[in-house]
Amino acid sequence: MKSISTRAKLFFYSAYLAAFAVLVFSLLAKPKLPWMEVAFFALLIFVADSFAIQLPKKAFITVSFAIIFAAIILFGPLATAIACTITVFNVSDIRRKIPWYKTLFSACNYIISAFITGHTYILTGGVVGNAASSAFPYIIIPLVLSCAAFFIINTALIALAVALLYGESAINTWRYDFQWLTPNYFALGILGFILAQIYASSGPISIILLIIPLLIARQTFSVYMKLRGAYIDTVSALVQALEAKDPYTRGHSERVAEYAEAIAKELKLPAEKSEILRYAALLHDIGKVGIARKVLNKPGRLTNEEYRKIQAHPRIGAQIIGDIDFLKEAVPAVYCHHEHLNGAGYAQGLSGDDIPLLARIMTVADSFDAMTSTRSYRPAMSVEDAAKELIACSGRQFDPKVVKAFIKTLNISLENNERLEEEKQLRIAIEETV
Repeated sequence: MKSISTRAKLFFYSAYLAAFAVLVFSLLAKPKLPWMEVAFFALLIFVADSFAIQLPKKAFITVSFAIIFAAIILFGPLATAIACTITVFNVSDIRRKIPWYKTLFSACNYIISAFITGHTYILTGGVVGNAASSAFPYIIIPLVLSCAAFFIINTALIALAVALLYGESAINTWRYDFQWLTPNYFALGILGFILAQIYASSGPISIILLIIPLLIARQTFSVYMKLRGAYIDTVSALVQALEAKDPYTRGHSERVAEYAEAIAKELKLPAEKSEILRYAALLHDIGKVGIARKVLNKPGRLTNEEYRKIQAHPRIGAQIIGDIDFLKEAVPAVYCHHEHLNGAGYAQGLSGDDIPLLARIMTVADSFDAMTSTRSYRPAMSVEDAAKELIACSGRQFDPKVVKAFIKTLNISLENNERLEEEKQLRIAIEETV
């Protein structure tokens, strides 16, 4: 835990303390419950939680919520909070060698979420125990509100933990990893209610009936994440195809993607926009596969005809990825990444806000990497000189807001920025006078 920030440590210790307080309160209350049955549900929670599925932002998801929700309905918040302590022995985390403080936080998250969810259920009119089914349909509102409470608390705590650990936006992390799970959580809540009613009427043997639905729910999550992985593999294959043809682009697309993501983070773009931007940045030069190798790798100055062929690569790239469903939103950024703010770029001659924001971001990232990379016809510029050029050309070729955001990610001093801005304004004034 030494390697994480002070803010992250405070957050984790606060979660540990809150969960400990919940457990102490739950034990001191001495609820009269069938503890063997509670232990049985704790075992079910343990098994379900040990088959976690990784999400894109380093978080994980399981189907254990259905069992936790069933335990809340059957036994109430105190017993369920105690039962959730078993998740500290998560087999999946042990197998993946997850640091102890993350595993402990995950268990504390379950304890806190179950405790608050259970009390939400009771305070809104929910009935605990075998009588829950007889309260239908009045129990619908408590079920919906308590299900929403668990979803919000559990996912918000995870998003905050990820954001503090990896320096990302908690809101963007939540949107990227958990927003799509909203209907799935409510479906698991319904499954948990059904599980509770079947258990109340038929006992532990009835749980076998719900193994298949739980497995299907887990498989749904798993298939979705594998599909996301397939998207990334597709993009990687296209990038490799380009790099095989043009050796000077090797590593260029990945660097442009990193710069573009840094700008997006500085501009606080939503996670879904950042994902589209990453795909677009990785594939912004894919249209060069349609350009002759002798033109791409020509060491000297290009003829006008050769330059016109190079100018076709944004259009070709847009055509290539336009027929791939998950890449369609990246098409405008790929097509417009050589447009200039003053309308002097290509392929459509767009200007100002008519150029998509993602394309304006990519133009800055692409230009910076091009300037700081060695080419057959010139040596690489220094980072400082490339930054000066971006500032000098902002307002004409580049979006000033995007340039400013990117310069911040490079840790260029404010004083230097002001000096370079003055130089730019002086240059523009001289050009206008001439």
